[in-house]
Amino acid sequence: MKRNFYIVFLSFFLLIQPNMIFAEESDNAILLQTSSFEHIKFKKVKPNHHLFINQQLQINVNESASFLMQAFDHTQLVRRVSFEWRSDNLPRITNAQHEKQRSGDDAVFKLGLLLKTEESLSNPFIPKWMQQVESLLKFPSEDMIYLVANAKHKIGERWANPYNKRVTMISISSYVDQQGWNHASYQFESPVNVVALWLMSDGDNTNSSFTTRIKNIFIE
Repeated sequence: MKRNFYIVFLSFFLLIQPNMIFAEESDNAILLQTSSFEHIKFKKVKPNHHLFINQQLQINVNESASFLMQAFDHTQLVRRVSFEWRSDNLPRITNAQHEKQRSGDDAVFKLGLLLKTEESLSNPFIPKWMQQVESLLKFPSEDMIYLVANAKHKIGERWANPYNKRVTMISISSYVDQQGWNHASYQFESPVNVVALWLMSDGDNTNSSFTTRIKNIFIE
């Protein structure tokens, strides 16, 4: 009788264990679905086309640029970010020096973290897309970090965004698995206080076209 009980208990534990693990991981997962994001478009720039399929994001870039934004209801202290990506092509960036300039400011994928600041700088003349971003934010933010996949800069190197000096670009590491997915991650030395997330691929500055797929975004 006792032996049968242990067999039943062990079978039940093995049955629920994967679900327990998945629940633990999903607490830090970003749900890749249309209802979780707002599509932000730039004036006079052709936007990307986004498609969500089975918790994957497909970004079709055709010499275009735009991004998806998710504003958080609560600030999140982030120590580590990871995601998986793959692409059928890459933007035409020649080297790290080109990447620093506006003419080379494109990426196969970059994940943006908007950081909480004490207050926002009021400016009635900002572009419409920035007004849209401000309207979505629950907390003030004037600083941002972009984690750039497949950058020309060395892993861990930082550089100022050529359009906004308050945006810091960071080149992050990736390794490729047997299925062709690139596993990218970045660990901060000290946690950063994040109020929103941007997901972006762009090819407008380098006249590049490609399709990028993203899955398994985790912020911890």
